[in-house]
Amino acid sequence: MNKIDPNTLFSIFEQGDEKIYKEHGQEEVLKNPYVLLGMVTRGVENYGLMDIMYSRQYPKEYKSVRKNVKINYFNKLFSYLERIDGVLAFKKYKISEAFNLVEVYNSLDHMRKFFENLELYEKCAIIKKYQNVVIDEFQQIKELNTEKVGSLK
Repeated sequence: MNKIDPNTLFSIFEQGDEKIYKEHGQEEVLKNPYVLLGMVTRGVENYGLMDIMYSRQYPKEYKSVRKNVKINYFNKLFSYLERIDGVLAFKKYKISEAFNLVEVYNSLDHMRKFFENLELYEKCAIIKKYQNVVIDEFQQIKELNTEKVGSLK
C-alpha cells in the first residue's frame, strides 16, 4: 500500500460543490452564506465517513496521519466560513425550507470543539458567531419543533 498523504487524502471532497457550481455557471450561488454553511455541514459529514473508512481499512497507516488529516480538512472547511461577508450577509438571502438548521449547528459545533481543543480560539469565535446566526434563524421559523429547539440550547 502507498503511504497515506494527509494533505491530499480528502482532496476529492474539496472540489465537490464548488466545482459543480462553477461548471454550471452558478458562481453567484457561492456568495450565499447558507450555501457556504451547507458546504461546511456536508464537509463535516464527509470527514466523519471517510475517517471511519480509513480507520477500518488502514488502521496502522491512518493512525499516524489522522490528526494532520483532520486539521487540514477542517482548515479547508473553515475557509468557507471566512468567505461569508459577516453576519449581515444572511439578511440578503432567504433560507430554504430544506435547510436543516440542527445539522448545520451540530456540524459547526463539532468544528468549534475541535479548534477549541487545539486552542485556536479566534476560529472558535468566528464559528460561534455563525452558530448564533443559526439559532436566530431557527427561532424565526414559525413552526418550531420544540424538541429540536431544545437541542440547540
